[in-house]
Amino acid sequence: MKKIDIVKKAVSFVVGTGVAHIVHSIISNNVDIEKTHHKVTVPVASVAIGMMAADATCEYTDAKIDEIAAAIDAVFSKPTEK
Repeated sequence: MKKIDIVKKAVSFVVGTGVAHIVHSIISNNVDIEKTHHKVTVPVASVAIGMMAADATCEYTDAKIDEIAAAIDAVFSKPTEK
């Protein structure tokens, strides 16, 4: 596994975990669980929404990491001679 892949996995884990926690906190603080079936449906929906948001943010961070890696390569790579 390349170093860039390890960085992407680590960043994705941290970002995904943070996003899922934020989504769960927002939902739990703003949704009243009034009925019995809400005790099941709201947490399940919270997890699904958190996973969707985490996937989107992970795609974004992966793209940004690729941009940064390309910029670093451009700065530090030696020009090729023809």
